[in-house]
Amino acid sequence: MKADDFTVEMRELGGDWRKAQVERLIVGAGLPQKPFPPKLVAEFDGIESGVQMERASLCEFFWERPVEVRVTAPGFHGDLGLSARRDIPLERPSPGCITFTLNGPEMALVRKGGDYVRGLSLLARHAPVRTESASFRHTLCFGLGLHTASNNALIRRDAFGAPVVEITDDDTIVVIEKGASVEAAFDIRGAKHVEICGGGRIDLTRRLPYFESGFTDEVLWGAFRKGALPAVYIHAGAEDVTVRDITMLCDFRGVCTRNASRVLLRDLGIFTATTNADGVNLVATEDVTAESLLIRSQDDCFCAYNNCDSIPWLWDEGFSPRPMRCVTLRDSLIASNCRAFVFGGHGISGTRGEPNVLDGFEVSNCRVLGNVRPCDGSGEGLEHQKYWGGIFRILSQSDELVRDLRFHDIVVEWVPGYFGPAYHVCVRSKDQVSYQEKTGGWKIEALTFKCIEFLNVPPPERHVPDIFAAPPDDGTGIGIHQLSLP
Repeated sequence: MKADDFTVEMRELGGDWRKAQVERLIVGAGLPQKPFPPKLVAEFDGIESGVQMERASLCEFFWERPVEVRVTAPGFHGDLGLSARRDIPLERPSPGCITFTLNGPEMALVRKGGDYVRGLSLLARHAPVRTESASFRHTLCFGLGLHTASNNALIRRDAFGAPVVEITDDDTIVVIEKGASVEAAFDIRGAKHVEICGGGRIDLTRRLPYFESGFTDEVLWGAFRKGALPAVYIHAGAEDVTVRDITMLCDFRGVCTRNASRVLLRDLGIFTATTNADGVNLVATEDVTAESLLIRSQDDCFCAYNNCDSIPWLWDEGFSPRPMRCVTLRDSLIASNCRAFVFGGHGISGTRGEPNVLDGFEVSNCRVLGNVRPCDGSGEGLEHQKYWGGIFRILSQSDELVRDLRFHDIVVEWVPGYFGPAYHVCVRSKDQVSYQEKTGGWKIEALTFKCIEFLNVPPPERHVPDIFAAPPDDGTGIGIHQLSLP
């Protein structure tokens, strides 16, 4: 795929400029759309709705020492903007050009003016540290090149025809080496002590709609196939799982966990483009640490629920209900077409108590691009964003207890065209619940926001809209308690 929206050049301090590789990146670009094109209705098992996709750009490399970067947008004569995990001084030597120095690994998005959708994702990271494979009994290795179900016996087709690498043995390490690209979802089912690492890619781009035409169609539509799996699926009692130093170009979600514990996600680039495609989606999982993530998602960036999912084939049958607890996200850059954070909302209808609890979450030192999907500010789009939106979206329904959530030291860029709330905190009544829920919410308590900085909030009010809602107390403490705002 040709990628000429941006040119990236780099040089060591005092050295000569050299051109870096820029690739076409397909990202989500809008609200769910109907009617769906007949071609895709047939191809995607009768699915009736999807989202628009768009062509963006990606440049990734391994950082070794201080490097100066020059980004140019050919034919564009306005200002380029840079959004990164931390503030980076930059210069504008000419229209449509910026230069800056990276003194360490970084995750950033370069945009033309206010166009965040078709921006350049820049991922500069340390060369991956090699794990000592002697501590694992099983090693799966993917070397340089493209690995598919046609040329690699480790990849099989499941009942839905999807390429899958199954990991069911304990003590398994998967090494996806630099320069390797694996067209498969990794299904970690019940295995303990598993690591996926190496600096390569999980690349499911070829499964996206319109791949065969080279994404040349004027309007691109994105939908997930029946039976679609996330790029990495950790479930069915899996424990002690690490996923690090990998880029995921997804045809559906990035990482999903179900009935799992002790999960580490580190130094990942996660890009999703189709409808309902979250970056990280956690359910009924305990002890998750996520750090240094670059997430560019069509749907939610980082979300967690209790014992329910709106995608039926992603649920583990036969497991007892369990809490969703102890999650940390830090030092990340996330950009969503929907919501940055969604915690709570799906639980066990009519059950109060430990299996229906979500607690112990901390999000810190992150940069959030509030909502990169444009909206004209009128009609159904505006009402949709107000009700379904929220940069910080905390919900209780199905008699769920959501407690001890802490957000601090977060910078939010208010993206032009976003009309939803910043804080959407709601205990839903029975007539407000969504998806399979049958009962209203219970409690949200001990919710803290500290050192939250909002940039570019538009005039005239210069305020951050919010939504807080709870039904009347029914004598059991229902409602929102101990809420602390910055």
